[in-house]
Amino acid sequence: MESARCNLELGNKRFVQATEWNDEIRIDVREWELKDEKLIPTKKGISLPLHRWKLLVDNFEFLDQALAEKRVYQSHLGDNVYASVQIKSVCLDLRQHWLPPNNTEVVPTKKGICLRPAEYEKLKDVASVIGDFVPELCSIVPCPYSSDHQNQLGFLTCSEFNPNHFTEW
Repeated sequence: MESARCNLELGNKRFVQATEWNDEIRIDVREWELKDEKLIPTKKGISLPLHRWKLLVDNFEFLDQALAEKRVYQSHLGDNVYASVQIKSVCLDLRQHWLPPNNTEVVPTKKGICLRPAEYEKLKDVASVIGDFVPELCSIVPCPYSSDHQNQLGFLTCSEFNPNHFTEW
């Protein structure tokens, strides 16, 4: 945890951690386990660059509505990472997806984490204070908010938001 700026607990050995990795600040939402009397991160979780974290936070209101109404909602955070709620679900799923060959729709992978209601509520609390540890968040403009995404062609040619087909445009 030498490069960790903060490590905030969600409960059930799940944490949100701001880390510097490969000269990039990332927000990890990850489950940890106890090994040799030390908490260490597991593979169960997801690591988001700041622009994806900001999009996730911007979508809390829509995710809350979907959870309250027990309806399907899916928000693309970029590069096939989705925040989603399934019908009649009480959990938020943060997961990497991929496009199998000869398929038209992306499917979820094992890379991600499903947050229980109390963990999701804590995640929203953490989101309000994480800027204290990561002041760079103030200057981040997520990809879809940029001026070159204000028309359909700009959006379709973006490798971040159309990762499977951007070369076709």
